Amino acid sequence: MKQQSLKIFLKEETGPYELPKGWRWVRLGEVVTHIQSGFACSKKYETKNGIPHLRPNNIGFNGELDLSKLVHIPAETVDLTKYSLKKGDVLFNNTNSKELVGRAALITQDLDYGFSNHITRLRVNKELITPLWMVLTVNYLWLQGYFLKICQKWIGQAGVNTKMLKSIQIPLPPLSEQKRIVAYLDTIQQKAQALQKLQEETEKEVEKVREAILHKVFRGEL
Repeated sequence: MKQQSLKIFLKEETGPYELPKGWRWVRLGEVVTHIQSGFACSKKYETKNGIPHLRPNNIGFNGELDLSKLVHIPAETVDLTKYSLKKGDVLFNNTNSKELVGRAALITQDLDYGFSNHITRLRVNKELITPLWMVLTVNYLWLQGYFLKICQKWIGQAGVNTKMLKSIQIPLPPLSEQKRIVAYLDTIQQKAQALQKLQEETEKEVEKVREAILHKVFRGEL
C-alpha cells in the first residue's frame, strides 16, 4: 500500500492535502443515503431484559462494537422500524468527552437494537463508498484530533451535530482501491491479534514455570 494513501490530514489553514491520483475529496453528506440520530432513554427505564440500547461506551476503539456492557430497555420503548441496525450501518459518536467524541463503529450484522441520542447512524451509498472505508477515515480523523478541534464544547462534554458531520471532508478513492486498502489493513490487524494472543499465552506459560520454581524453592528442592 502506498504510504501516501493514508495521508488524510487536513491542513490547518489551506485545506486538504493533495490526494493520490484517482482519489477525490468529498463531503461526508455526499456519500451517505440516510442519517438518523438515536433517542434518549433515562436510567429509570433500564431493565435486565428487553432491547439493547447502545451508548457511547459501546463504540470501541478499534472500529467495532464493544458489547461487554449493554444496557437494556423495555421493548415497547423502541421503534425498531426506525432505530434497528442493519449490516453495513456506521455508528458515529456525536456526543462524549472532548477526547472521545467522533469515534465510529461498523455494524456487521442486522441487530434489533436501539441507540442513544449521543449516537448517529449513517447508511452509506455503497456505489460510492464501502462502510469499512467510512469507519476507517472517520476514526483516522478522530485519532488525529480533528473532531476535538471542530466540536462544540461545554462543561464535561463535546458534540458534533448533524450539519457539522455532513460537512466533514473525507478522501474517496475508487471502490476497488478502498477494498484493497481495507483488506490489507484487515490482514495486518489479524496478524497483530495473533501476536497479542501468542504473547498472552507465552506470559501464562512463563507464570506457570515461575510458580513451579517457587514451589520447589519453598520445598527445599532447589
